[in-house]
Amino acid sequence: MGRPRKAPVTQSAEKIEDVDFIRLVDTIRKSRNRVKIETAFNEIVRRMSPKIQKISFQFNIPGFSHDDVLQESLQALRYKAIKDYDRDHETQSEGPYPFDKFAILCIRRHLSTKLKSSFQNKNKALNKSISLDQDRGDSSEDNVLPLSDIVPKTEGTVLGSIERIEYFKNLFTRLFEKLSGFEKKVMLLYVQKYSYEQISKIINKRTGKRIADIKAVDNGLSRIKLKAKEIIESMEKK
Repeated sequence: MGRPRKAPVTQSAEKIEDVDFIRLVDTIRKSRNRVKIETAFNEIVRRMSPKIQKISFQFNIPGFSHDDVLQESLQALRYKAIKDYDRDHETQSEGPYPFDKFAILCIRRHLSTKLKSSFQNKNKALNKSISLDQDRGDSSEDNVLPLSDIVPKTEGTVLGSIERIEYFKNLFTRLFEKLSGFEKKVMLLYVQKYSYEQISKIINKRTGKRIADIKAVDNGLSRIKLKAKEIIESMEKK
């Protein structure tokens, strides 16, 4: 009897997956057909969805809902990972660095930057108590709401107390915890002296959707005002 034949050597599922990722990345980079590009990107997202969801849940970014964080992850995937991936970068295993690992690294770095930036903006907002009495547009605008109106006057000298920086920081820290994702966006932009119209345009541009008009911004600030009032009342009772 002859020697038994050896089973043919086949690529591992992981290696095949790497090759598929590289093919999809090349399609997105080189194709001029929008349908092919979108189809290839959606396929990458489908394959990486569990990993993307997992890493998105790990980042609690002030001012961002989970959907916002997920969108940021997809932006990093599309415009950082796919753009910068180097298939010729060899690893110690003598093969291309796996695209999915590179993509997760890019997403993590992007979200870490967003998290750091968000806290910097928050601290900037907390420390600018002078902005409480400044308007956000021309006096001719009927819909301009001074930030001092967000923190309403109650019995006693609440605005005078807010000038004490510790009180101010405590108030806004507690307020941020109660705001929705949209309200946080509005608040952070408002304290940076943007007008209603500018806030609307910035939010719509960042989200890629028309979710904010001047009325929505006004309603958001009204809700912020009510929540601030509730917090102030609870703080004054202590």
